[in-house]
Amino acid sequence: MKDDKTISASEINRYIFCNYQWYYERKYGSSELRRLRKEHMEELGIAESKQKSPIQRGLAFHANYESNRRLRLAWAWFRAAAIIAISIYMLLYFGMVVL
Repeated sequence: MKDDKTISASEINRYIFCNYQWYYERKYGSSELRRLRKEHMEELGIAESKQKSPIQRGLAFHANYESNRRLRLAWAWFRAAAIIAISIYMLLYFGMVVL
């Protein structure tokens, strides 16, 4: 582990996000972890250039999330309209039957 005893706010954020990530980064350091990851990817036969950068992955995630959010919102409106239409139909139907 590192010798310094202070923990920065970004380290706290990393710990909250993933305590394992925080621990290994604190123990081995970022550069050593990158080197180990590169070796691991080479063993698997995955070229580093074929991987998307974190920014590309983030942009793809947010684009997908926005389209899914719109779809969920449209589905919610459709369900609400269907429930209202069925309720009105039942009120009119039972209203006529009772009369």
